[in-house]
Amino acid sequence: MEQLDTRTLISHLQSTLRKQLQRCDELRLLPIDLLQRRPHPKRWSVLEVIEHMNLSSGHYHDRLQRIYGDENNRLRFRTSFTPGFWGHRMVGTMQPKVDGTIPWKMPTIGKFEPHVAESEVLRPLDEFSAVLNGLIGMLERARTRGLEGEKVVSTLGPILRFKAGDAFRFPIAHQERHLLQIERTLKEVATN
Repeated sequence: MEQLDTRTLISHLQSTLRKQLQRCDELRLLPIDLLQRRPHPKRWSVLEVIEHMNLSSGHYHDRLQRIYGDENNRLRFRTSFTPGFWGHRMVGTMQPKVDGTIPWKMPTIGKFEPHVAESEVLRPLDEFSAVLNGLIGMLERARTRGLEGEKVVSTLGPILRFKAGDAFRFPIAHQERHLLQIERTLKEVATN
């Protein structure tokens, strides 16, 4: 397995998160009806995509918060991070290719189906901003505390556990995938 420079990886992940945060801020400027409009009755609106990311990424955020919020955990700083076998594979299935194509489409697990009430219009964007800022902050702590040691149960359950570094990489890749979906959705609903 390829080793990654720990601080370079952290910088890359933080940069990606900052771009995602900027895009979230840009979405706030769009008309609410555009964010709520579905391109097709069986496809998600922009706010539903954001809510799906909140549910999925929130899982990793909360578990990483327990690790990085506890000074007595078993994290170890190493100058290089070696992804776990399954972490590396799962990140590879989530991360969009350079041309924007998705390598592996997977159905959404029921507990990650979005449900956004019309009265909660900006809540998904507020929560997504909080998750992104939280991940950026925890990655800053990882600069001295490391990405190795504790493991995080994946969204698939305890059968799949990620190293802390992979528990950052996976949701960030998942978010990249869905931000592309948001761009496609906006193009479709703008023409409807």
